[in-house]
Amino acid sequence: MGTLDLTERFAILRLKEEEVYQCPDYRSPEFQMGLRQKAQPKSQVYSLASDFRSSSSTTSSTSQSINEVWREKICEWNFQVVDHWNFDREVAFVSLNYLDRYLSICSVDGETLQLAALTSFFLAVKLYNPTTLPISCVVQLSRGHFNKEHIVIMENSILWSLTWNMHPPTPLCFVRHFISLLEEIGCPSDVRLEIEELARFLTEISVCDYYFTTRKASLIGLGALLTTFDSIDESTLPLHVRHNFLLRVQSIAGIDPSSKEVQECNDRLYRTYFLDNQEQDKSPSGVTIDEGYLSPVCVANVDVTNLSNV
Repeated sequence: MGTLDLTERFAILRLKEEEVYQCPDYRSPEFQMGLRQKAQPKSQVYSLASDFRSSSSTTSSTSQSINEVWREKICEWNFQVVDHWNFDREVAFVSLNYLDRYLSICSVDGETLQLAALTSFFLAVKLYNPTTLPISCVVQLSRGHFNKEHIVIMENSILWSLTWNMHPPTPLCFVRHFISLLEEIGCPSDVRLEIEELARFLTEISVCDYYFTTRKASLIGLGALLTTFDSIDESTLPLHVRHNFLLRVQSIAGIDPSSKEVQECNDRLYRTYFLDNQEQDKSPSGVTIDEGYLSPVCVANVDVTNLSNV
């Protein structure tokens, strides 16, 4: 991959994350109030959502106050199902991206939230995994809590709400491009592989942390690499290689590694990885799977209606 090609790729990916795939802090009270005070439905999105509410067995009719606990549980469920079927783990990031952006547009109740999480996963598998997931399997994932009609209605609601923008740049995508910069400056292949593997793990950690929802994928990816650098001694990754890499990031990717936004991502990932090791068994890589079920965890068991605010 040539320098010009990399420069163009970074420019396109950063434009997409800036103009199309940016997610607001939808958990803030002000934002939630704005959602609840929306004018009367005028678009197909709200028509579909209304159809779902009228056709489903939803028992909770009021919008839930969104919190981090249920989102973390949904994220863990995503990784469990991904690992159960040996899907690409990047599917989990894409699924949460769909869900976060959908929740920034539509105010939902507890059961609609569960359905949105299930359908977001279904869409991510459709678009990002070589092996598709039949809708009958998706119904089984809900253990009968939802039927095919519910999923089809929600699928359309998500697609229209997100205006069919379904290919978000992921932190791992940026990590791979940053690794190309390391290759250009002569970093040994075994060191690059070590860096990429740990950076991948850190991007997976970021998926479950609501803090990163409003952060750009490029900054999360770079923050993951900088955190990885902190775990590698100077004999393996000399200072001059690190310095040259950071210069290339600024000139080729157009990102300032010393910016406040990058450092905040780096600090958050550093604290999570290095300072909270006792919690690592709760990370995506620490998820255990019960092979006795089609799905190790039913999305309907993610009880969002009774979770307290955090």
